[in-house]
Amino acid sequence: MKKIKWTLMTLAIVFSVGSAVATRLYTDTKAQSNLYYWNGNAYMPAGQFGVDYVCQSSSSICSYSRSGNTYTPYQTLSTYSPLGAVKNDPPKKKNK
Repeated sequence: MKKIKWTLMTLAIVFSVGSAVATRLYTDTKAQSNLYYWNGNAYMPAGQFGVDYVCQSSSSICSYSRSGNTYTPYQTLSTYSPLGAVKNDPPKKKNK
């Protein structure tokens, strides 16, 4: 009876850890590749979170995921804020 109990307990632990890892890998891939933001007229690709944009705390929706032609809120209670949208020119040297 003890062997069966330990076998079932081991299988339950392995299954739960495997499920957690599989779910984590799916959500990370989705978060990096298929997110969009609403610019007021259309849905635009958001880029990579933390590199191209961040979500600021607010009461609106930051990003959306897309399934077919349906956009579903992905990150809520925040707003989309692009990072490094403007590329600055290097300073010019002064002639003396």
